[in-house]
Amino acid sequence: MFDYIFNAGSNQAPGAAFYYWPVGTSMAGQHAAGIAAVLIGKNGCKMDPAHLLVKMHATADDLGKAGRDPYHGYSRVHALRAVTESVTPTFITKAGL
Repeated sequence: MFDYIFNAGSNQAPGAAFYYWPVGTSMAGQHAAGIAAVLIGKNGCKMDPAHLLVKMHATADDLGKAGRDPYHGYSRVHALRAVTESVTPTFITKAGL
């Protein structure tokens, strides 16, 4: 549960504000997009999508089975490692992710 994000929202009744633990791609996409924006900005806005994918994948926390699995997907993004660690760009095929 501590990997979840405690969030304010109203997904039960209109106008009823409360806190809840949203999970899944509806939350992960926002985190990945934010980290991607920071990485692109750090690289002078000159970072192609393939290099961005390699950087984010190489610095992520691989949870569960090695590689992609049905429960954790490809991994969990790790913002600090993504912006501080050096990663040598390599070619990755879709099957190699």
